[in-house]
Amino acid sequence: MDWDYNRTYVGNSDDILPKMLEDELKFDLILTDPPYNLKKDFGNDSDNLSISEFIEINKKRLSICKDLLNKNGSIVWFGIHHYICFIQCIMYELGLFYRRMNIWRYENGFSRSKKVPQAQYEPFLWFSKSDKKWTYNVDDVRVPYKSQERLKNPVYYKNSKGETIEWRPNPLGAMRSDIWEFPTLAGKIFKNERTEHPTQKPESLIKELIKAFCPKNEEGFYDGIILDPFHGSGTLGVCCEKLNREGHNIKWIGIELEEKWVEISEERIAKKN
Repeated sequence: MDWDYNRTYVGNSDDILPKMLEDELKFDLILTDPPYNLKKDFGNDSDNLSISEFIEINKKRLSICKDLLNKNGSIVWFGIHHYICFIQCIMYELGLFYRRMNIWRYENGFSRSKKVPQAQYEPFLWFSKSDKKWTYNVDDVRVPYKSQERLKNPVYYKNSKGETIEWRPNPLGAMRSDIWEFPTLAGKIFKNERTEHPTQKPESLIKELIKAFCPKNEEGFYDGIILDPFHGSGTLGVCCEKLNREGHNIKWIGIELEEKWVEISEERIAKKN
């Protein structure tokens, strides 16, 4: 099969991923937000599995995803605190290398229950195929210092040899932590971005993840190949295309089971803002 980049394929990723493997496709990054198994209505029963079914299906998916990665590629996989432990164990068992459990934290969500603490986060795992080399563009995703005072003067410390070392704050900002703070798509402020999709991620978050984990060329432009096997309303494709309009050269493929979401995705991608 001839595969085109920068488009979404309609179908079941459990059927399409093996075909990609047969055709020897390779990706630098697999960045995806799959069904969490919380009985959400995506137009199918993909989010309503028994625990044993959930584990077995994800073992098969992740095994193929590992083989679809380039030698220095990474998987960034969203989940929920109920079940992310299973995904993490599967990745370990497959021989992928743990880099970090990250947290997407938000404060503008709402709680449906007063019997448990309010949820303000969703975890996502980062595993690499290699234990020696991977992509993380640290300077591309720095964040502002909490205080600008520290930018004014250097800090001195002693290294292991007892030598005095001068440290100056990076003018690009502080290193991002493993807690990524971005609001959910709640309220009027996000009405132009929000779709009907029940688990849509904000573009601000996904764009930052692409900037962090997508390889760059010698000129400093993003130049990797990205796969999203659960493309949903198309946020991955939208963010890639917005970056490409800035001069980058990201190739991406999305897979989505429901044609309704593919149509919404294509409408979003076609917009120029």
